[in-house]
Amino acid sequence: MKTTLSLFFFALVASTAFSQTKVGLKIIQNGAPVTPVNGEYELKKAPFSVEFTFDVNNYDGVFVYADFTDAVYKTGDKAALPDLQDIPYKVVKEDNFNPSKQIAINSDTWAFWYYNKEKNEYRFDRDIKTVDANTMVATRTVEQVYFPVKEKTVKVAEFTEPLYLFFLVTNPYNQRGVVRELYRQRMKLNFK
Repeated sequence: MKTTLSLFFFALVASTAFSQTKVGLKIIQNGAPVTPVNGEYELKKAPFSVEFTFDVNNYDGVFVYADFTDAVYKTGDKAALPDLQDIPYKVVKEDNFNPSKQIAINSDTWAFWYYNKEKNEYRFDRDIKTVDANTMVATRTVEQVYFPVKEKTVKVAEFTEPLYLFFLVTNPYNQRGVVRELYRQRMKLNFK
């Protein structure tokens, strides 16, 4: 009986450990993480960064939806995302290494921030930190937003309304076939 209980406990712990998603997202401003209050982040009207921690063997990046309206943000934490299967085909093209320090704002598209070490190609800032053999920390600095349709940029210092961010991690591109959601996080950023 003791052996059976021990094996059951071990199996439960092992399955929990392997089923956890090794992903984390943080907002950083002035070198320190910003703690959300009631799910909202209070930021100064100054540049900030999004820090993405992920297992490079299981995830190839994160889809990002950014807008000044809460259209996707209000989907919630549990509700199904509309057009989930189409999201990988609605990605706006961005430059390697984030030279413009910006996020694209477009109500019809998503960004895909990825890391490809072999091709030296990624949509984060240049400095990628290695935590261990599997875990990386990538940062995306934001000094402005870019509206591709209008070909216009707006500096963070000029924001007059909240910025809504929706992050989505799916199965890797080479395993996609049917897109499966693995992780999501919503952020409402208020600027004062």
